[in-house]
Amino acid sequence: MSGCQIIPYPAARRHHLVSSIARRSLELGVVAGERHITRSLELQAKVLRRKSVAQHLIVRETRALESAVRAQMWNAVLLPREEG
Repeated sequence: MSGCQIIPYPAARRHHLVSSIARRSLELGVVAGERHITRSLELQAKVLRRKSVAQHLIVRETRALESAVRAQMWNAVLLPREEG
């Protein structure tokens, strides 16, 4: 299969994953939350490497996932849901 390129399903569109990382990071606080984000991104990159995804695509997808997580966190902070 030379010449073929695997295009991963965009991690940034995996809403459950993005929400889960963002929610847990907010629960942990600043320092531990940042560590959680870093570990989660590293884990996703590792999974893509195991699937033989090209490094430049891994970098792109990791950045997109981080952006989606941080956007979700800002939404949670700035637009809290009304309870009741």
